[in-house]
Amino acid sequence: MSDSQRLWTNYAACWSADPDERLAALGAVAVEDVAYRDPGTEVGGLTELAAYMAGFAGAFPGHRFRIDEVVEHHDRSLARWTQLGEQDEPALAGVSTALHRDGRLADITGFFLPA
Repeated sequence: MSDSQRLWTNYAACWSADPDERLAALGAVAVEDVAYRDPGTEVGGLTELAAYMAGFAGAFPGHRFRIDEVVEHHDRSLARWTQLGEQDEPALAGVSTALHRDGRLADITGFFLPA
């Protein structure tokens, strides 16, 4: 597994992490001033992103993300992912891009793919 694949896999796990461990886990994979955006939001910093993730976990209990593929070049990467439901059934697919800084994600943009 490449470093970027591992980074994205660990980042994906933050979305369904134990609430008491989420912020620390996120800090291991994203910089303090991380920027995050998807079609529904734009947040800045680890604390805001962790809070957004907590909202996701509350809205989609038992869901998690699986990283299906990662491609990378020049301190940037693109991850293809699947949101899995409580029974590991595919619920949504998407791609996310990120700028890397200091071996962590610094600027993340998520896109949801049409069904």
